[in-house]
Amino acid sequence: MTTLLRSISAPYAALVLLAMAACSPNSLVDVQAPGTVVDPTVITTVSGAIQLHDAAVAKFTQPLAGANDNNVIVVGGLFTDELTEANGSFVDGPDQRRINDPTFGTHAGTQLYTVLHQARIQAQMARQALELYAPNAPSAPAAWRGQLFALEGYTVLWFAENFCSGIPLTSVPLVGATVPTKGFTTQELYTRAIALFDSAIVAGADSAQFVNLARVGKGRALLGLGQFADADAAVQAVPSDFVYSVQFTQSGQYTNQVSSYGFFYLRVQDNEGTNGLVWSTDPRTVIVTSPTTGAMLRPAKYFVSSGVPQPDIPQPGSPVRLADGLEASLIHAEAALAVGDPSWLTTLNMLRRTCVGTAACAPVPGLTAANLPDTLTDPGNDAARVNLLFAERAKWLYLTGHRQGDLRRLAHVYHRDQETVWPTGVIVSPAFPPGSYAPLAENGTHYGADVVFGPDPNERSANSLYSGCYDYNP
Repeated sequence: MTTLLRSISAPYAALVLLAMAACSPNSLVDVQAPGTVVDPTVITTVSGAIQLHDAAVAKFTQPLAGANDNNVIVVGGLFTDELTEANGSFVDGPDQRRINDPTFGTHAGTQLYTVLHQARIQAQMARQALELYAPNAPSAPAAWRGQLFALEGYTVLWFAENFCSGIPLTSVPLVGATVPTKGFTTQELYTRAIALFDSAIVAGADSAQFVNLARVGKGRALLGLGQFADADAAVQAVPSDFVYSVQFTQSGQYTNQVSSYGFFYLRVQDNEGTNGLVWSTDPRTVIVTSPTTGAMLRPAKYFVSSGVPQPDIPQPGSPVRLADGLEASLIHAEAALAVGDPSWLTTLNMLRRTCVGTAACAPVPGLTAANLPDTLTDPGNDAARVNLLFAERAKWLYLTGHRQGDLRRLAHVYHRDQETVWPTGVIVSPAFPPGSYAPLAENGTHYGADVVFGPDPNERSANSLYSGCYDYNP
């Protein structure tokens, strides 16, 4: 281990040590709680490579929906109109659009930044271990390397969707010296993610599951660049019944923290900040109330047991969809709208008609054609059509880490003024008896102007090539 760490600066050496946490191998996609720590003497074996793969897959759960509240679903949900604070426990500003305000000190964006890099680097290390030490091992499928390329691609995609322009992608290989980088612009991050997804498609060719995971990620990244025709082409081969869900454990560090923390800290507000959507009346979002919190709207999507929302009973093992055929269809719809093809509306109504019941594309239990009628009509002008499309995306993809990327695309690609996209104006935070949910301290103040997260300030000391964010624009 000393040899591996000798040339690595302290902040990145910690990432190497994290990659040594291992999981018991099970299947290509299941996550198991870590049972051992990889002995440095076995890293160069097939067993060590397999354990590093499983550790990387497990670590990926954290930036998506784990790491306490420091994940793209919670932090992104608070920053947008998907979620609001329930009791003032978040002191780092995402719900107020003040995440880069120095008065808040260490904020959620900083911690999410660290967790994203950890997951990204662990995927790199695990892939290198498989290539070096298990290239032909029957117990280590070749397609695993495609999976790891895809998971790394999603971490870079999340940097592009959530963070400022100018994020470095320092490489910390399992063997060899650390390679620091300068900051990448938002467009360069999307391009880097696309390259990783392309590599995943090649390396994961033996697994349709991993190939489709990469195709949807590539389409999502191309949307971020406003390359609609290419995005449409990227997902053409994705079947409607494709689903890639990230699995969480019932206990330990790889639990679904959206569920675990949701009971205490999270609520939903219709029309938040004047620009927010109405969430509570749509069955796709599973917004409920409970006797514990009175009229407070609760995000129960990951509190569903046996098909019934139970917002007072956390479900730490609830899986989260990372990509699916539903998202591929939504990409088709957006690409069609971009060129004036009326099939965009046909696709949206088709999803309402078919992604119900037991269909694989149904995002939550209990959807029926009766409570999700396929009666959307053309609103008659381009701005209203975009509004309708993005509202449908928001409801179908609720609490899956897409909303911040969508709002940023509305500003950057569709040229919407940012104050018409993110919550704005006066913060309204009413009390909710009978629980201890008093009005929040920020009630009556104004939302800030932040639209992206900033990096960990320690990046400057860890990376001599890093010079800070180029800009904080959408």
